[in-house]
Formats: sequence, C-alpha cells, structure tokens
Amino acid sequence: MAFSKTSDRQYVLSARADFTYADFTSGTELPVIELPPDAVVVGGQFVVTTVWDSATSDTFTVGDETDDDEYGAAIDGQAAALTALVPTGFEYTATEDVVVKWTGVGTAPTQGAGYLIVNYVRDGRSNENQG
Repeated sequence: MAFSKTSDRQYVLSARADFTYADFTSGTELPVIELPPDAVVVGGQFVVTTVWDSATSDTFTVGDETDDDEYGAAIDGQAAALTALVPTGFEYTATEDVVVKWTGVGTAPTQGAGYLIVNYVRDGRSNENQG
C-alpha cells in the first residue's frame, strides 16, 4: 500500500484554563477543558504561577476522565514552574474533559494559582491547502 500525501493542513487549537487553590478538593478530579470528538492532544503546559503552601506537599496530575494522569503526573505544586504535557497520540471518539487532580498533604493551602494550556488537532479538519 502506498502512502498518499494530502494537501489539507489545520491550525493547532488551544484551550486555556486558569485556576486557584480555592477551585480544588484534594484527591478530586476537576474538569477544566472539554475536548471534542476526534481531538488528539499534541502538546500543552501546566504552569504554577503562585506556589501552593500545604504543610507537606502539593502534587498535580493532568489527564482525562478515563486516565487522570494521561498527560502529566507528580507535578510539584510547591514550585513555580512550567511543566510540559506529554502527548500520547490518543484520539478521542466522544466529547471528553481534560481533568486536573490536586493532592495536598498536611495543612490546607492558603495560596496557589496557575493555568493549563492544552493544544490539540482534530482528525479530518482542514484550514489550508498546501501542495
């Protein structure tokens, strides 16, 4: 079977969700971005802009409703940093939420903020034609 080139090209779509410590309950998934059917995550980032201050630790996972750490695991919330998401090539067959889960250990935090950016493409979508 020969590989067929296509002239269809598409722009990467991005979705951003801002959050603070007040949005989370420890150990509970928080749905933050809805992905459409046929979406494939191709990148993104989880950014801590204000560190969490639980007494012992604050960690995050980024995933979906099926696998809560599909794109990121053991992200340190007590360090102001950018953590790149790890795309897996998974293509969604139905609408599904990207979720963030925070797990705090020790005294509840009194501060913490950040944002999540998810970059994705959709199978079959075309914005441009290029030879």
